[in-house]
Amino acid sequence: MSRIKQIILFLSFLLPFLSIAAEVNRDSLQRILYITNIPSEKIIVLNMLSNGWMEDDPLKAYNFAEQAFVLSETIEDYKGKAEALLYLGQYSSIKEDYVAALNYFLESQEGFNKTGDEQFHADVLLELGKTYQRRFEYEKSLKVLFEAMEVYKELNHPEKLAETYNLIGGTYYDQEKYDKAFEYFQNSMVIWEDIKDEVGLAKIYNNVGEIYRMNGHFDKALDFYNRAISLNLKISRLDYLAINYDNIGNIFLLQSEYDSSLFYMEKSLELSKSIKDNNRIAAANISLGKLYSRLDSKKKALQYFESGIQIASEIGYLINIKEAAKGMSNIYKEQDQFENAYRYHRMFKRINDSLFNIQNLEKITQLEMNLIFDHEQKIKSIQRQKTNYKYFLFAIGLISVLVLFILLYGRLRIKINHAKIEEENLQLEKQQLKEELDFKNRELATNVMYLVKKNELINYISDKLLKVKTKFKKENQDIIQQIILDLQANIDIDIWKVFEERFREVHMDFYKKLNQNFPNLRDNDRKLCALLRLNMSTKDIAAITHRNPNSIEVARTRLRKKLNISNREISLVSFLSSI
Repeated sequence: MSRIKQIILFLSFLLPFLSIAAEVNRDSLQRILYITNIPSEKIIVLNMLSNGWMEDDPLKAYNFAEQAFVLSETIEDYKGKAEALLYLGQYSSIKEDYVAALNYFLESQEGFNKTGDEQFHADVLLELGKTYQRRFEYEKSLKVLFEAMEVYKELNHPEKLAETYNLIGGTYYDQEKYDKAFEYFQNSMVIWEDIKDEVGLAKIYNNVGEIYRMNGHFDKALDFYNRAISLNLKISRLDYLAINYDNIGNIFLLQSEYDSSLFYMEKSLELSKSIKDNNRIAAANISLGKLYSRLDSKKKALQYFESGIQIASEIGYLINIKEAAKGMSNIYKEQDQFENAYRYHRMFKRINDSLFNIQNLEKITQLEMNLIFDHEQKIKSIQRQKTNYKYFLFAIGLISVLVLFILLYGRLRIKINHAKIEEENLQLEKQQLKEELDFKNRELATNVMYLVKKNELINYISDKLLKVKTKFKKENQDIIQQIILDLQANIDIDIWKVFEERFREVHMDFYKKLNQNFPNLRDNDRKLCALLRLNMSTKDIAAITHRNPNSIEVARTRLRKKLNISNREISLVSFLSSI
């Protein structure tokens, strides 16, 4: 082993454990990077530097990881590439780009599966669990976190095991399953107390305090929050400290101790601004909005809620936007500003429904995929049986052809008839699959038309009520206005989005094949193709797309030209069904 290799291995052992020497280690690694000309050693050093800089300077960590990734692809170093992808994913997660982070982590997981490195594989599972949790995909989060938990148990890695318990508890907490969350938080706390990990304890004390707060045990909650504050002040974790102050402020708000609540919430906001943590700034603004709403200072409350929505929208954090929108809707409603109340109520409902759909989409998709898979397996099984049967007949024929030709001829006719029956059965299976697909198409078309008709009916009734509202007595006009708001709240806004998600589930490859064969189609063309694939009429398509039937006919004519079938005797529906 070369001297440089020995130094690299020594520093790789030292870097994670000696935070005091971190800067020295990074400088040493930087010097080694310029000394060595061996690509495999460069990749190791680059990944170590990325890991070492991730907390202090994420951008610098990203640059090192990117260099390691490019170099590892050049020499086909699968382990180095998988590790670089892990750090690229961590950077994307810090920047709250969870789509990019997820892609990096999944590719990294695939790489570590090839190399068989259990430690890194578990680390990737841990990052995947965090990412799925932040995307509100809780089932996926728990699945990978439990996998990571088992690996860390086998490797006897208490620090990582405690972190995994904490994340599992957090996932249950987000689902409001507080008993399960408390169980895993306690498991985490026991380990961190045993190994005296102050950073871990600072996190877990806050989380245990949250469980007590949610269950109404405010004294116990305050005790754990104060334990967390003591540790965070000691280790200078200002981001965690801002969370502690906000949580304490909300406890005092629940107890109507408004002065104390204001003190802690303002401390949280001030601290969050000093470290430029936009997520915490948004949360602190929303907490202050709730406080001033209780103090009947509606103007201030609206200002804080508006700031919360603006900041949360910039970072795409839906839960904060939902909470702020709900608070603003309630205030405007109390002020009889029904148009604003309705606008923010719609925002709240849209995000709330979106979060609900994200949590349940996995279950629905999995059930439908299982159904399709079962049918495919059945068809493949029949085809295998048919192939094996033909081989059997051929073998029998070779053995018997010389001595039993006449008998074989009679038997062969019987076997051929059996083969025809099998073929007919196969065709029946295919026909059943086609009928099931047609049923899903009709169901999909019916559902979307139902949503359209429902929206039209709600709008019709709302318009009628608006026109006659002034004819009612003054004391009844507010009731009519509330009825209108309740009706409008039940309008399904993103009908096309719902339709397209379900359409992709039923016809998984349709858009892919359409884009491959006709790459010049526009979005509206592809939407029209999807609706025609369901054999929907011009009238129904016009209703869904809010267009004139004549314009739909013109669009169909243009679509035929783009699909190169304008001069062919074939219907659009038949052509699209064949794709």
